[in-house]
Amino acid sequence: MKIRIRTVIIFLFFLLALIGFFFCLEKWFSPSQPEFGVTFSSLYSEKLGLNPQETYLALLHDLQIKKIRLPIYWSEIEPLPGEFDWQMTDFFVAEAEKSGVNLTLAIGRKVPRWPECFIPDWAEALEYNQGQDAVLNMEQKVVERYKNSPAVERWQVENEPFFPFGICPAPDKDFFLEEVALVHELDNRPIVVTVSGEMDPWILNALSGDVLGVSMYRLSWNGALGLFPFPFVPSIYRARSWLTGFFVDQVIVSELQAEPWFVKPIEELTSTERATAFTAEDLKNNLEFARQSGFSEVYLWGAEWWYAEKLEGRDELWETAKKFIK
Repeated sequence: MKIRIRTVIIFLFFLLALIGFFFCLEKWFSPSQPEFGVTFSSLYSEKLGLNPQETYLALLHDLQIKKIRLPIYWSEIEPLPGEFDWQMTDFFVAEAEKSGVNLTLAIGRKVPRWPECFIPDWAEALEYNQGQDAVLNMEQKVVERYKNSPAVERWQVENEPFFPFGICPAPDKDFFLEEVALVHELDNRPIVVTVSGEMDPWILNALSGDVLGVSMYRLSWNGALGLFPFPFVPSIYRARSWLTGFFVDQVIVSELQAEPWFVKPIEELTSTERATAFTAEDLKNNLEFARQSGFSEVYLWGAEWWYAEKLEGRDELWETAKKFIK
């Protein structure tokens, strides 16, 4: 009994010491000024009733974004086997070149936005090995088409490939490494591997790529708890980033929460709910949290939502983002 009590006391002591260490880090380190970029999704723009090209140009010309993470949706570019439609992606890449924007092109089955995996209907019917071959063929076509563009800064292979989230096949590390090897063989640009900043191990997953991208969410949701805040302080991210930096060239925030966590379909939201679900003050707080975490690059998640709100006469998010990004 005494041994058990002693063990509990020692555990609590080390836990409190660890918590104290992270809070002390908040005092020791001054905030950084990261480069801010955004993730842009053509499919999410359409879901919000927006014109994707118009929205993209507003990001480039009004917000003057200089870094964009651009998902390339397999279901959109290869609707039939071997028949590729590059029109939309060509437009985005060409406009980025004109505006001096650096692109991270996200490729694979699993790329940003719900339902996470964007697999063409014809590929869903393939046997597992055939499906893998189809993914590799698509990725090869994308890399070969855009590797000569001066706008392409990096490739992101899959999105949070080891995190079991979304309507997707089970994670397959061996196949993911095969995808990374293919892209490395085709082009020498850095490869970004992304993880859930709150739920995934960082170092283990970082070993697959050149740059580690982590998500940063202040608020999340599940069926049991509803909406709940993550109990993290910036120094936790800073410390994990410092440790991971020994294994990769760079650690960045690939996804900073900058829009509401929707608990019901967007089309069912009232104007009041839309206006209060995520405010300009929430955005400022999240941007400041990211700044205090010490990352050199931060990609915001929700630019399409800001633009949709702006068109509805609520431009607070858009204008707040403009001040921080510039």
